[in-house]
Amino acid sequence: MLTQFSKLTLDTDGRYATDSELKFIEDYLESANMRIQTYEKIKAHEEAILQEVDAKMHQLNENNCLYKMDEHGKEICRRDRKNAVRYSSAAMLINDLDRLRDGLLIWVQTIVRAVGYPRFVRNHYPIIQEVIQQYLTPDEAKFILPALQVDCTILGA
Repeated sequence: MLTQFSKLTLDTDGRYATDSELKFIEDYLESANMRIQTYEKIKAHEEAILQEVDAKMHQLNENNCLYKMDEHGKEICRRDRKNAVRYSSAAMLINDLDRLRDGLLIWVQTIVRAVGYPRFVRNHYPIIQEVIQQYLTPDEAKFILPALQVDCTILGA
């Protein structure tokens, strides 16, 4: 949304915006209540979602077959997972996946590559998507899943 507003400001410099250029605002306003509801539900269930994801990742990594990490590394992953859910939820709320991608994910991708965990991420984000859907209705899930898919695609590349 913020990215679209910035683009609209540049594109319409010195003139009024056309109806088609303003369409994204109408679309957003139509979905705003559902976005807020989804955001609030994720916020309310954040701890349970994160604990379930952690348990599933632990089960998936039985015998360190997926990754080897000490307790400090696992704690960093838990923190990063929490931040990913929060930033993805915020991007969903304001409907700005470009800002999520350009403002956070490209930077985090550099770190993921540097520590050698793209494979971890490729397994991790589908689990987040799976778990989060258990806490949302299908109508709510359709708003957050694109943000989580962007996370997975960029960080797992």
